[in-house]
Amino acid sequence: MDTPALDPKTGLPLNYDPTKDVQIYTPGSHGLRGQPGTKLCPSNIGGKNWQPSAYNPELNLMYLPTVEGCNALNTSEQKDFIDQGGTVRPRDRFTGGGSAKLPTEKRYGALKAIDPVTGETKAVAKLPYPNYGGALATAGSLVFNGGIDGHFAAYDGKTMKELWSFDAGTGIQAPPVTFSINGKQYVAVLAGARQNSVILSDYPELKNTSPASMLYVFSL
Repeated sequence: MDTPALDPKTGLPLNYDPTKDVQIYTPGSHGLRGQPGTKLCPSNIGGKNWQPSAYNPELNLMYLPTVEGCNALNTSEQKDFIDQGGTVRPRDRFTGGGSAKLPTEKRYGALKAIDPVTGETKAVAKLPYPNYGGALATAGSLVFNGGIDGHFAAYDGKTMKELWSFDAGTGIQAPPVTFSINGKQYVAVLAGARQNSVILSDYPELKNTSPASMLYVFSL
């Protein structure tokens, strides 16, 4: 569970309560096995996940692709283990419940400029879809990022204002890269992500995006 800091002497969270068996440091922010349906913010696949981040040493800023929004976790009794007549072997996969969407909320994405020393968010580009693409920062204070709707864009490294964009026509979940040939700088990104069932259940408008794989290369 989330805690503001650790005690340097004991190593325990500052708000640790020795009288409680279960520590709930930030009520309402985490799903609890004993309290199914508890709102979870960010969602269990949200926040900063595996998407590559980037860093600009001149601006001293990190750029984090994130998935914003909440969901809930539910619990249920597992009834299809092999000793119950089913096919699931213990520890083969996670069992006993899953995630649940909140009916009035939909997840979205963001590209955030963060001070890595203080953790302060300096600027944010809010995106319409969860951000599963990686970020690329250049020495010219540009930040590139692609979205699952095929929107590939360059942002101002200080303000996160969108400066340029290109519609790839197919989802992007890969990080862009940059390279130079004979003094000319290029930015390349791989596009062609297949939309999974979870994405399509939230964003049915993406069902017709092409799954064809393409490598796009742009000159700066």
